[in-house]
Amino acid sequence: MKDFLLISLSIVSHGNANEIKHLLESILMYEPNTATRFQVILTDNLKNELPDIDPSPWKSLQILRNEHPLGFAENHNRAFENAHGEYFAILNPDLVFERPLFDALIASLQTHQADLVAPQIVDETGNVQDSFRPLPTPFELIQRRLPGYIFKPYQPDRDGMIHPDWIAGMFWLVRSDSYRQLGGMDKRFKLYLEDVDFCTRARLRGMKIMGDTNVQVRHDAQRSSRRKLYYLYLHFQSAFRFFMSPVYRQIRRR
Repeated sequence: MKDFLLISLSIVSHGNANEIKHLLESILMYEPNTATRFQVILTDNLKNELPDIDPSPWKSLQILRNEHPLGFAENHNRAFENAHGEYFAILNPDLVFERPLFDALIASLQTHQADLVAPQIVDETGNVQDSFRPLPTPFELIQRRLPGYIFKPYQPDRDGMIHPDWIAGMFWLVRSDSYRQLGGMDKRFKLYLEDVDFCTRARLRGMKIMGDTNVQVRHDAQRSSRRKLYYLYLHFQSAFRFFMSPVYRQIRRR
């Protein structure tokens, strides 16, 4: 992969200094040419929680410190305003690289003429997480929280690719031009369903999103909406916004 294909990494910390340190160390371990290929944009959503980090291993490293906590969408949109890469990667702080990822993901984008690609997400035991999903419905969101719900993963095609309706925003690699055309994520979504909305708007614009099961990254999921009433409230607030939106009505008509 040519070194001039700069990748801008956006990572947001909500008190995740240790996880981010581990994530960056794992990227340095497995990804080649970090000093010429990666622009790192870290957002300290708690203003002064994230310590200064040595920028020397990277093409550049910048820390944005928020005066007040912002939502998932607005944080990554602000990072994108500072991004210079041909590709824009959104990474959860609790990801861990266990092998090289980006060359394979960029090759998938180019080969399949896609706009957004994501690796398969697995937990610490290697179990596949449900990051590739069909368009949600109000009933499906309720059903996921009922006893007995079983996650049924998509089956990849012969090339190992999955073509879901949307991809959870824990790891995205997006063409910067595509992110720009869509105006980024909708900041009115504070924590949930901004990824659903973004992928749905992309599909309505004729853009292609896909998952590559040939590439895996580890993620330690934190199901906050199932543990705290406030996050559950935010989840249902975002769901109401999405299901009442013209974006949802348009995609359902298709």
